[in-house]
Amino acid sequence: MITLHLARLEKAPVSLEGEVPAEALDLGKGATFEIASPMHYRISAQLLSGGIIVTGSLHYRISGECGRCLAPVEREIKVDDFTIQLDRPETEAVEIFEEIREEALLVLPYNLLCSEDCKGLCPKCGADLNRKSCRCSLKSESGLPAGDLRWAALDQLNIKLKK
Repeated sequence: MITLHLARLEKAPVSLEGEVPAEALDLGKGATFEIASPMHYRISAQLLSGGIIVTGSLHYRISGECGRCLAPVEREIKVDDFTIQLDRPETEAVEIFEEIREEALLVLPYNLLCSEDCKGLCPKCGADLNRKSCRCSLKSESGLPAGDLRWAALDQLNIKLKK
């Protein structure tokens, strides 16, 4: 898909620009979002003693559901500057798509969110807490949602600290 030819690199540094289909990034089974656009790349490659240095930038879009509130989300992913060092191949050409794919996938978020301050869904009634509050999301004295007794036993402890 993205091939560097040594004969061209021996003459001068090479610049390449193009797109790779979204399917080529292949997030695999179990991914919580999908690649929503082709990956655009802009790279420069040059021969150095014993190897090839590739620098460049990438951008593409991902889409899916917010990991907290399940709202549809689409985000642009950018890799503004990456560097890859390759050993000099013994062949006339070297395919570098897998190395560039790795750079593209390393910046993916673990969890796609509609916003960093997304409040998510109420664990009891399922209300979207970004849009409205619900009675079951009111906090108890412990600071946990009302009815959440996971830490209730600790609330009963009477601990005195020594000075």
